[in-house]
Amino acid sequence: MKTNTFILIVSAYSLLLGLPATFAPAFSAAYFGGDPNNNYELSSMNFIGAYQIAIGFMGYITTKSSDNSFKRGWLLAIAFLTFFALITYIYNINVRNMLPHKTLYFDCTIWFIIGTVSLYFWNKEK
Repeated sequence: MKTNTFILIVSAYSLLLGLPATFAPAFSAAYFGGDPNNNYELSSMNFIGAYQIAIGFMGYITTKSSDNSFKRGWLLAIAFLTFFALITYIYNINVRNMLPHKTLYFDCTIWFIIGTVSLYFWNKEK
């Protein structure tokens, strides 16, 4: 797989996560165990969704760049974000006793793969 192909896959995944959180925040909040009637949670979902869409868009722009340092920066940022999300989720479940959402293991596996492969391509683009 080429670096640009991986970046496009992660960008598409970001859009798949971001669009429902931005345009259907009550659905996203309920899916992740939140209260769809809580305006603070809906606001957080909107923020997270817009953030995911921006990450996806930046990934698309990254594929058009011929500058390897730009690609390496995006890949390292994705690795950091996904590993930080995993660490935060593990902390919240084990320390804060947060209940896991429906597809926790599937999502965490995808995040781990994205983070690991991001580091692989980050190293490959030297």
